Amino acid sequence: MSTSVATPAPITTAKHTIKWGWLALAIAIALGVAFMPAQPGLDHMAQLVLAVIAGTVVLWAAEVMNNGVASLLMMGVLMTIGVAPLLVVPGLSPPISGALSGFADGAWWTLLVVVYYGFAMKKTGLAERIAYYILSLFPGTYTGVLSAFFLIGLILSPLIPSMTVRTAIMAPIAWSLVQTLGLKARSRGSALIMITVIEMAVVPGLAFKLGSLNGPVVVSMFNAKKLPLTDGGYIQVMLLPTLVMCGLILVLNQLFFKPEEPIHVSRAFATDKLRALGRVGRNELITALVVFSSIGFWVTAGKLHHLATFTVGMFGMAILSLTGVFEDKDIGTGVSWTLLLFLGGIFSLTHIIPQYKITHWLASIMTPRILPLVHSPMILLLLMALLMLGMRFIDPSAFFALPLLWTPLVDPVSAGGIPPLVLAAPLLLMSAPFLLMYTNFWMAMGEGMTGKQGFSKGQMFRLACINVLAGLAATAVGVVYWKIAGVL
Repeated sequence: MSTSVATPAPITTAKHTIKWGWLALAIAIALGVAFMPAQPGLDHMAQLVLAVIAGTVVLWAAEVMNNGVASLLMMGVLMTIGVAPLLVVPGLSPPISGALSGFADGAWWTLLVVVYYGFAMKKTGLAERIAYYILSLFPGTYTGVLSAFFLIGLILSPLIPSMTVRTAIMAPIAWSLVQTLGLKARSRGSALIMITVIEMAVVPGLAFKLGSLNGPVVVSMFNAKKLPLTDGGYIQVMLLPTLVMCGLILVLNQLFFKPEEPIHVSRAFATDKLRALGRVGRNELITALVVFSSIGFWVTAGKLHHLATFTVGMFGMAILSLTGVFEDKDIGTGVSWTLLLFLGGIFSLTHIIPQYKITHWLASIMTPRILPLVHSPMILLLLMALLMLGMRFIDPSAFFALPLLWTPLVDPVSAGGIPPLVLAAPLLLMSAPFLLMYTNFWMAMGEGMTGKQGFSKGQMFRLACINVLAGLAATAVGVVYWKIAGVL
């Protein structure tokens, strides 16, 4: 007698059904926006553009298809309804616009080269060598280990802007440590290490202009408004609040999520790993020279030279290729083209939205509600942080939410005495919550790397609440600091 067994087909079919359902919802929302009553401040074309954006946000949030492909679809639909592929608009700031303008934006090319730099550091083992060396310097307690990973994240941030690459480097090291210590699967000790390490792979990068993938988005936002944004100015505003947020995470995670028992990590764990890496190789040394030299050029831009960030990176990539650090296959596979296509679409929107005066329309809605708070920076900026937290349930990347919240408000709020970067600060500090798995790609990465054994969703939610409180507290501390420093 033969017996039939369940096959994965029904599950696959169910997943496809759910995706078709989300696609139908995206289309319905887009049509609803397109045919809603005329809105004051929006002409018909602007309303159609807004409809396409609304539908695309659903595709991105629900991951109905590859997000890079969803961006391509968005750009294709925009051109179909009459948006030019690339256009020079006199009087627009900046004058370039169009459905494909994101790929002509310097921020996109900056993103391209710095992500390749991160790949080179991972490929050559340079990033791992730095991480294990720092880990060997700290005591083997929970506090010591987590502090070491904070320093690793802080040092790697200006070298590797991709939070994904930093997570891909730091999370496996942390999981290897958890297994070496014999911590039980999903124990509080395991969850504390894994979740905190992923946080330290992400949050410290907010301190630097190119320390996270949010950086190029912020650069694009500022370019669109013709506002200056220097590395020094960015660090002056963001460094202290970022360090406060990291410090609170390290302290509060251990205070409110105390492990079952103490640990003692032998110094041999890190030194053995360093020994296994061997001596510094030729490619590792070349990568270090290229990356650190590029950082030197980036920091001194406008003082010693006038080369753009991406121009320096283009020369750096050429050196890495000529010296054999990059192989031909690495150019196609070394970085996430899904991410690059996705952000190309986002950068295009930063040009299109002002062109069709959608920004003015949003400002007419938000400004009357926000502007009365401009003389109470603490309340206003905490409100912006909470708005960002809410937007993250709609935009899992934060890349669209950042310009959507910042751009309509920056002019009136700046006129009220709150600088543009200070307005962006709470949005950045609240850009990576993980109350739900889909809102934080790096937590999902960590879950996958540990085979879902590193932490449970309940443990993640508890530590995510601490993360949100740390972001709000860091914003409040930032307000006091910015006033003292004369920034605010």
